[in-house]
Amino acid sequence: MILFLILHAHAGETHSLTLEETLTLVVERNPDLYSATLAENIAAIQARRARLDRFTATVTATGGGDAGVAKPWQADGYAATDASWDAHANVGVPLYAGGSVRAAIDSADAGAQIATLDKALTERELQRAAYTAYWNIKGYELQIEAAQEGLDLTQQALDIIVAKANAGLAAGIDVNRSKVDLYAQQETLVEEKAALYDADQELLRLLHYGDDTLVLTDLPPAPSDTPVAIGDTLPNRPELARKEQEARQADDAIRSARAAGLPTVSITATAGGSGSASGISGTTKFDPTGLGPSLDAGVGLALSWNVFDLFRVRDSVAQARLAADQIAASTESEKDSIAAALRQAASRVQQLRDRAPLVDAQVALARDNLQIVQGLYGQGSATLLDLFNAQSSFRQARTQGATLRVQLATAEYDLRWLLGEDLNAPGTP
Repeated sequence: MILFLILHAHAGETHSLTLEETLTLVVERNPDLYSATLAENIAAIQARRARLDRFTATVTATGGGDAGVAKPWQADGYAATDASWDAHANVGVPLYAGGSVRAAIDSADAGAQIATLDKALTERELQRAAYTAYWNIKGYELQIEAAQEGLDLTQQALDIIVAKANAGLAAGIDVNRSKVDLYAQQETLVEEKAALYDADQELLRLLHYGDDTLVLTDLPPAPSDTPVAIGDTLPNRPELARKEQEARQADDAIRSARAAGLPTVSITATAGGSGSASGISGTTKFDPTGLGPSLDAGVGLALSWNVFDLFRVRDSVAQARLAADQIAASTESEKDSIAAALRQAASRVQQLRDRAPLVDAQVALARDNLQIVQGLYGQGSATLLDLFNAQSSFRQARTQGATLRVQLATAEYDLRWLLGEDLNAPGTP
């Protein structure tokens, strides 16, 4: 009780959320997506740098001066002064690099696309975790509701048993047995409330809320009669698009490795000026006019080719091709996994839809049966064991019905998620 009061004293705001609002907020608030956005921005900078790094442009400037006294061996000392400066701009432009420049740019562009797709994957994973947590909470709420109904009926039966025991129509052991069953149900109810609290905390973490309270307003939808169809083609999933960009990078790596065995030709240009002046006391007077600019400029063509590194190039190309084959194989594996997951998800949705009316019928019959047996027991026409069995059957059917509703809602959203649909789109599957 003390712990509950402490937690209640520190409770924050109350948020009433639909599932659609939850899916929107988890994208807006979760730090994982912000981290993915930063990674996307970093990759965009790297792609921009890849275009600029093919050029070299530098500006260098130096300047200085000194004044001092020189003392040669066995000669008189003298004062010496000098000053100088130099400033040049250097530019280099590649004319031919065997395709390595283009490969580096393409690889950086693919890296930027991968970062964008990683952000989309993070968003999808967050949404999947959010709707799973949402329906988990609703599942515990429905189970608690079912447990409370069973507890109320057990309490009614206990009242009947106590009345019969007071009238001498039932043994005291029957009262004790019924109380034990009542306490066991109360303990189960406490455990389910604890599980509900943990589920609440998971959704609060995903939403990046503090010690707040969540009120989830949506209920699991009724089973749909629409046939489950997943089509013959794979959906537009970010995972497959990411594999395409990885394959692009692998091709770029092959081109880059091959270019290392080819000559490179570049043009360079430099322009600048310099000046210097010096003076020695007694012989040469320091003349600052020598610091006037002396301009120079030049253009050159550079050719380089390391013909003695071809064996290393051969191994690098072979390694890059194997890496490309590895990505192609993993892409096929990813496609197989997606196709299998889709078939399993569609099958599970259909199975749960088929079970739903059967479970609802079981719940209705179990409730009616419990009421009948409870009445018969009050009349002395049924045993305590019959009453316990009826109570147990009702609790199981009621819990099974609540669990199936949540399982079906989660399975429906899992199927939409696997199909690559927009989960924030209005409507339910």
